[in-house]
Amino acid sequence: MLKLKNSLIFVAIIVFLLSGISLIESKDLYTEGSPSSKKVALTFDDGPGASTIAILDILKSKNVKATFFLLGSHVKKNPNWTKRLVQDGHEIGNHTYNHINFFLYDKENKDDKIENELLSSEKIIKETIGVKTHLARFPNGYSRSDAIQIAKKHGYIVINWAFGCDWNRKMTDDEILAKYKKAIRSGTIFLLHDAPKNAKAVRILSKLIDEIKAKGYEIVTVSELLNLKK
Repeated sequence: MLKLKNSLIFVAIIVFLLSGISLIESKDLYTEGSPSSKKVALTFDDGPGASTIAILDILKSKNVKATFFLLGSHVKKNPNWTKRLVQDGHEIGNHTYNHINFFLYDKENKDDKIENELLSSEKIIKETIGVKTHLARFPNGYSRSDAIQIAKKHGYIVINWAFGCDWNRKMTDDEILAKYKKAIRSGTIFLLHDAPKNAKAVRILSKLIDEIKAKGYEIVTVSELLNLKK
């Protein structure tokens, strides 16, 4: 009887563990990767914009690949910069078309607006570089169930971040860099911006990359960090 009871407990544990694996693999929203990965990801929002080329030059010189969440309206204005992102081997994500803050959007057509913003950006990105994006990040980190379900419906996984502060105009470059350095740990998804013109991101990027590497971490794309199949 004791052996049977132990066997049932063992089976229950296996089922629980397998269920946990399934849940991890089917997550629709991520803010970070595995805490044991010894990897981090750099992500850039709102581009392609005024800082994109400078950021790309830095990434190329450091042999680093990043993930760029693009605004459809900016892709339309800057198709050549968008093409260079792909040529340099970076990962592309969808940041909607017009950067609407859905936390503040209170009209009745909210679901339709979210969907239209996502698909309009998808369309112009695909027309420009021939890529169907599979990662989405909504402006201001909007990640309520309505957006997640709409993203999932169209084959997207929503990606937010573990740390970011480069938009803070009150902080100096050194203060911003110090905060990013402090946030370096396994699985961290960093948020930075390449548009509108963000000189701070450009000025701190090389030092941040050097610090990440000095601490023994590998910098990878979001899909690599999360082991996502494209």
